[in-house]
Amino acid sequence: MIVDLHVHTLLSADSRVTAEQYLEFAAGSGSGLGAVCFTEHRLFPADAELEKVYAELSTRFKIGIFRGIEADTDLGHLLLFGVTREVTRRFDLSSRLLKSELLIEVMHSEGGVAIPAHPFRDSGFGSRLDSLLARHGPALGAIEVLNGQNSDEENTRASDAAQKLGLTAVGGSDAHFSTARWFLNCATELEREVHTVEELCKEIRAGRAQPFRFSQDGRGEEEE
Repeated sequence: MIVDLHVHTLLSADSRVTAEQYLEFAAGSGSGLGAVCFTEHRLFPADAELEKVYAELSTRFKIGIFRGIEADTDLGHLLLFGVTREVTRRFDLSSRLLKSELLIEVMHSEGGVAIPAHPFRDSGFGSRLDSLLARHGPALGAIEVLNGQNSDEENTRASDAAQKLGLTAVGGSDAHFSTARWFLNCATELEREVHTVEELCKEIRAGRAQPFRFSQDGRGEEEE
């Protein structure tokens, strides 16, 4: 199953694209995208009306929709999936410079995942992965190694780090616009179908995921 783990809609200040526009683009591309994760900057929308809209769009376009957040921490951006009431009770996710190490631990204890986004681009995570892994173990189990807005060098450094440290490697477009330049360039391939964010977290935590790059003809290829 192909899932784009890193997409921004107009709920993020730096995008003007609706969720519907992304799904319409994906459905017409023949790309085989199975699900998309909306990871807004410092925003985890949880209102019932938005959930209703997402459910309708998912049914209409036959593409799953998961909600996450791109949190702003003292070391850089973290993609969070499996946000629970306990997480929102303990952290103001709209804040900047959240304490990354505590956030990583709490997310793990709640059954979720915290994934350093573009760790070698505008981030302090890349240079600290060794020490973070030594302290947190499986709580830091995955990093984004394929980001559609990274340079090749930045993606290569992340991929090398994942291999060296035994971290699960994932990918996402980091899309802010529904165009081929931004969207449907890379994603994550899961070994199993998932239908909920809890199942998504389970697959990533189990290491049953790998980066995936779309080719220009709409098909894809696994990243080595």
